[in-house]
Amino acid sequence: MIARVENINQGILRQCREQIGMTFSDVEKKIPAIEGIEVGEQKPTFNQLSVLAKLYNVPRWVFIAESLPEEYQFDKTTTAFRKFSDDHIESFNDHKVRKLTTKVEQLRNLILELRNDMSESVAKFIVPKIQKNAAVEITARQVRSWLGTSEHFDFPQWKKKLEDKGIFVFVTSKYIGWSKIDKTLFRGLAIYHSVLPIIIINGSDSRKAQSFSLFHELAHLLRGESAIDDWDGHDHKRIEKWCDELAGNVLIPKKQFGSKASINDITEVKQISKLFKVSAYACLVRLRQLDIIDQKTYLEFEKRLKEEYGKPQNKLKKTSGATRDRPQEVLDQYGHIYTRTLFQSYYNKDIDLHKLGQALDLKRTSHILALGKQL
Repeated sequence: MIARVENINQGILRQCREQIGMTFSDVEKKIPAIEGIEVGEQKPTFNQLSVLAKLYNVPRWVFIAESLPEEYQFDKTTTAFRKFSDDHIESFNDHKVRKLTTKVEQLRNLILELRNDMSESVAKFIVPKIQKNAAVEITARQVRSWLGTSEHFDFPQWKKKLEDKGIFVFVTSKYIGWSKIDKTLFRGLAIYHSVLPIIIINGSDSRKAQSFSLFHELAHLLRGESAIDDWDGHDHKRIEKWCDELAGNVLIPKKQFGSKASINDITEVKQISKLFKVSAYACLVRLRQLDIIDQKTYLEFEKRLKEEYGKPQNKLKKTSGATRDRPQEVLDQYGHIYTRTLFQSYYNKDIDLHKLGQALDLKRTSHILALGKQL
């Protein structure tokens, strides 16, 4: 006989499902009887509650509480829920995006809690002062000076530089799992906090494209705002256009671009993109900003790039698990701030090896130890 759980709070079950943005149809893929459970026609099993807890990003015990604890009322505790929902951003209405942002906010909170336990405060996020009427080229120079470089880097190097400035940069997984997000939902996402702000980059995108998204999201943080950005152009939005221009100016400074008058072949766009270690799309945006190509050419090249986009992604699905480097994957995804905080807490004996593995989503002890050596 299967044991079933008594005294489930049906209101909390519904509240948890609705706040994460899931419909009955979404949940029924995992729990076919969810509607009956919510209205009290059927009592759930312990296993079903475990599945629902994972789906809703809450601990299992909340389902028997008298009311949903405030820390799990995401519209109150999660910055993304408060900011994005007010703007009616379509991407945020997808439950996968809501679940991701909730989880990453929880990871950020864990960093702050562990640092507090170790009596190590996290410094306030201090950015260069942006003059309202300053040319975007001047702001880009300020950003590069703030980052302490005039060189061109690839995505991992840029990511590390932003982490050194106190930004929690999280990259979604390209493999099946809780953090895999379809590239059509968003390319990048920024959640502003005065301490440890968040940038989320879609890992299904190419590394060079991620660099452009990284600086586009940084531009939002410099403005003290949160935002979700997708593939489509932002010509109709003044702020998004400014963020694009700043990203382009940081990655491809105008004075380093040369004196090209025009470009008529997309192959040339790709060659230039390699020089600056950015994606062909980012290079295309920059060429348009500098009026080296006209709008007609831009749209034509963009269409061709979109047709090519996604073809390499199919190979990822066929990649054998045996070739995966899990410790490196975790470091690439969670970044140095999160992983170092966890390992420091482990070395201080504030958390044990099991909790360390859970927090890093690593099951093998050998993987955990290998990751520690990389730090």
